[in-house]
Amino acid sequence: MKQVERFLSFISWIIIIGLSIYFFIENVGVYFTGYRSDSYTSNPLWVSTHLIGGTLALLLGPFQFSKWLRTKYVTFHRLSGKIYIIGAFIAGLSALRLSLISTCVTCRVSLLILAVLVLFTTFSAWWCIKNKNIKAHQQFMVRSYICVLSFIAVRIGGIVPLDFLFGQIDDPTFGRTVNEYFFSFVPIICGEIFLTWLPALKKTKGR
Repeated sequence: MKQVERFLSFISWIIIIGLSIYFFIENVGVYFTGYRSDSYTSNPLWVSTHLIGGTLALLLGPFQFSKWLRTKYVTFHRLSGKIYIIGAFIAGLSALRLSLISTCVTCRVSLLILAVLVLFTTFSAWWCIKNKNIKAHQQFMVRSYICVLSFIAVRIGGIVPLDFLFGQIDDPTFGRTVNEYFFSFVPIICGEIFLTWLPALKKTKGR
């Protein structure tokens, strides 16, 4: 059973890292090498800040979940954790601002909620480790990273049709809104299922 879990965990991380690299090349890379979409040109300062902070959190996130690194290279784990927190805060705060001025008016509420969740979960992770609550710290770090990945899921999800779930959506604005909310919050809900719901069921069964 443990071998299956390790294999699934390995495959999951391969997918996450692969999608992260794809996102970085197709969004961050092209942005800083000259390409600007219409949604980016109106707010270059806030978009740049968001991309820089998000990149720090995105690239350093996987290192935070390596048990081998946490135990063998404690100094690196703590330093990269601090940089991750700084990056997540930068991404969250800039997303708050972008949620108020985004050209996608129907996306503003979902972006605002996701930004608040990034800030709250990241702050909670920092607060828990400061108070030496390691288990809660680990759980909130997972939540924080899921929220960061949700930003990526929204961008990548924009090219993934959801017709197989909701049927064909003819209105492009409504279609984008559905994509925005689906890819923003479904990963967070799935994370909560694995973090709290399923463990709670196991505890009930044990009694």
